[in-house]
Amino acid sequence: MSVIRNSILAGVAVAAIGAGIYFVPGLLNGQSGPKVTGPPPPPQMRRMTESQYRNSVADIFSPEIKVVGRFEPDIRVDGLAAVGASEASISGNGYEQYYAMAGRIAEQVVSDENWAKYMPCDVPAPATYDAACAEQIISEYGEKIFRRDMKDVTLAEWLQISELAMEKLGNFHAATGLVLEGMLSSPEFLFIMDTVTEGEDGSLELTGHAKAARISYFLWNTAPDEELLRAASAGELDTKDGLEAQVDRMLNSEHVRTGMNAFFEDFLHLDAFATLEKDKLIYPAFNQRVSEDGREQVLRFLDYHLLDKAGPYTDIFTAKETFVTRPLGMIYEVPVRAVEGWEKVEFTEDDPRGGLLSHIAFSALHAHPGRSSATLRGIAVRELLLCQSVAPAPAAVNFTVVQDTSNPEFKTARARLTQHRTDDACASCHEFIDPIGLAMENFDGVGRLRYEENGAVIDVSGAFDGYEFDNVDGLEETLADHPATTSCLVEKMQKYATGRKPQASDIQWINRLEKKFSRSDEKIIPLLREIALSDEFFAVSAPQVPVPDVNQQEAATQTREKKS
Repeated sequence: MSVIRNSILAGVAVAAIGAGIYFVPGLLNGQSGPKVTGPPPPPQMRRMTESQYRNSVADIFSPEIKVVGRFEPDIRVDGLAAVGASEASISGNGYEQYYAMAGRIAEQVVSDENWAKYMPCDVPAPATYDAACAEQIISEYGEKIFRRDMKDVTLAEWLQISELAMEKLGNFHAATGLVLEGMLSSPEFLFIMDTVTEGEDGSLELTGHAKAARISYFLWNTAPDEELLRAASAGELDTKDGLEAQVDRMLNSEHVRTGMNAFFEDFLHLDAFATLEKDKLIYPAFNQRVSEDGREQVLRFLDYHLLDKAGPYTDIFTAKETFVTRPLGMIYEVPVRAVEGWEKVEFTEDDPRGGLLSHIAFSALHAHPGRSSATLRGIAVRELLLCQSVAPAPAAVNFTVVQDTSNPEFKTARARLTQHRTDDACASCHEFIDPIGLAMENFDGVGRLRYEENGAVIDVSGAFDGYEFDNVDGLEETLADHPATTSCLVEKMQKYATGRKPQASDIQWINRLEKKFSRSDEKIIPLLREIALSDEFFAVSAPQVPVPDVNQQEAATQTREKKS
């Protein structure tokens, strides 16, 4: 393995320079890199993603409560929607949708058939107002919805809203529904906000409830549960033992699967399945059910290898076991006995299928509607799995040769791309990405296995950062041993957990996470634990207010005076 690793390190430098791509010194080869320090980031405010909203409603009330409506689209920053959430806002139309959803949720919760199920108290008759019952409801749900202590002033405000609603509606259940509607449409619910307090030394610290929210949305992708909120109120999250107890409890829960799936959906851009389309004439077996199952398949695959088997992260590239449904069986050309449900299949060692790159979540997602794409797949490996940037194609590039799959002179993708690379403007980047994608040409545009294209045998050999391989199995083995593969995962996990781009103060933390990830045999749960227990995960500082330049102000004043 060390020979492969050293070969990769030597080759990646040459390939990267040739393609105009650069890396942070030290991060690629596992060295500590530059020791840069700086102030922690300021407190954050992140808009909830659709999955976080749905999970929060299910856990605050019940999975039986239906959430119906359109969500503001997530935006990606630094390749992650979790980072984009820190920069996302809500439009006027978007808020109308959130407000309507809040109303529909509240109606279900306070309905006559559900009231006793969800409410801690009731009144003798609907026309009766009970301030004590209203306070109990607001206190319990307020802490869950707002993810913070219901201070006296906040509680008093919502009690006043409850009383006013009762005056207008004359029905305690309806008035309570209006209060819940207001809470669920409040920015304090729609945005995960850092609340801070001043420490003994005058520095800012996250409150216990803000810590609880960070932990819960990172590990479980949902609102804090009652036990975590209790620990936050009791100050236990401010102690090492208390924090460890809660993190370990959460990591031992089945809910961690939901959290890990949310990370990998973001990491692998699985949201693209929502808009994935294929040419029905070329690929009649590909339909919406296949698309939905393809997304679920890769999550089950990751769960099995990284959680159930507790294997190292790099196993996902070389594993031969996966899960299929009958519709997926049509694509993978394997028999599936059950009409509904999932079956585990194990491909033979000489079969190119099995690893992540052979799943349609990769091969079909990174292809064109009517054909495969070595370039898109190569870019996906470089950018998604190795955290390397690939420059966009130059303007006015002629793709005619690449797109003409029926050209009798260039029958395979390799032949077409070789001809395309005769353009000097395209050569450097394509040499950096195409050999990776060409190794996956045994999979067509929907991920079906093939060995020929237009009657010509497909050549899937190549070289990847200095290491040669014969097929996609060799590529995946190289990828599993590539030093950037694990460092990329750690970097993406750190950005996902914090919801922001890494700062100068994060470099040493990321280096430490990489070393500990390596020492833990590259297993996911220890990495989640290390991040959730890190001081850096909770560190905040006061926003830096720019100091005005007096000279510039005076110059601007003089200019305005001259103009006047």
